[in-house]
Amino acid sequence: MLPPLTLRYLEEFTDDTGLFQHAKYSVPDRRKGYSTDDNARALIVVSKHYDVYSWEVSIRLARIYLSFLYYMQRKDGFFYNKLSYDRQRKWDVNDDSYGRSMWGCAALYSSHMPDKLRLLAKELLDSSLKAVKRLRAPRGMAFTILALHEYHSKVGDEGIAELISRLAWNLVELYEGTSDDSWRWFEDVMTYENARLPQALFLAYDATRERRFLEVATESFNFLCKVTLVNGMFWPIGNRGWYKRGGLRALYDQQPVEAGSMVEAALTGFEVTGEKKYIKIAKIAMEWYLGRNSARLKLYDEETGGCYDGINPYGLNFNQGAESALSYLLARLKFEEVQVKLGYRLLTASLR
Repeated sequence: MLPPLTLRYLEEFTDDTGLFQHAKYSVPDRRKGYSTDDNARALIVVSKHYDVYSWEVSIRLARIYLSFLYYMQRKDGFFYNKLSYDRQRKWDVNDDSYGRSMWGCAALYSSHMPDKLRLLAKELLDSSLKAVKRLRAPRGMAFTILALHEYHSKVGDEGIAELISRLAWNLVELYEGTSDDSWRWFEDVMTYENARLPQALFLAYDATRERRFLEVATESFNFLCKVTLVNGMFWPIGNRGWYKRGGLRALYDQQPVEAGSMVEAALTGFEVTGEKKYIKIAKIAMEWYLGRNSARLKLYDEETGGCYDGINPYGLNFNQGAESALSYLLARLKFEEVQVKLGYRLLTASLR
């Protein structure tokens, strides 16, 4: 069974400004400040958590994270990504933080959170839509598709479906320009949060019923599984060199965000296709957090509710940063979400 779901980590790592980005062991590192990426992901977590459990703490935390995004939004629709501890915005803007911010707002808006929060989330979404056409990074496009799918599920706007289709065709074009029989991927290198790319295309198919989106989602996800599932165990591509086409894949450092995105993508594949093989893949990836990994060590810390920052050649990275904890929480909540939607009560039964 999975450990009980707790928001203890978020409560202890969040002050009145937002969620701290980094940690020294299990202590927040105030010197490193905050990131929009993490506060957006935290907003997704508490929004989905509220829909399952209706805890008041989720509303309190959502107000902080939403306020953070409101402060970090630029007039052009993008978001500053870094905030120092003394609340100075830094001039770094990227497609990923834009997509994650959109996803956070969409998750809140499509949730059962109080309307007063949902109104601001919708305002941020609508004022950022003008920037969609400027996206160039594949993962930024993928995160934005995830956001737009959440939004579309609530409003059913054909204009939103058209934006999803446009971004999905961009991903398909990248895939068709790069892939061949031995390399079924969107780029010449596999890097971080790889599973978000096929996940986005699964959702694009769900919103538009364009068959090509499902074909590329299936092919690319199968390739990712071929690369990262080793003897029934999830072994993510390491960030010490990644995996370049024609080269050797990096085995370390293994990052929690890879396992989390794999869980979410697999369960999305199950929701969209109904194929139960995706449940098995999701379980394998989730078990990476719980000790079924190359180090045979647990990364999820039940005492703090956080997660160690990865596996290196010598064992664990004992810091517990926000991205690591959030990746676990998002994956954990995805199991809950699927169970609530589809009634598959046995999803977590075999997990240790």
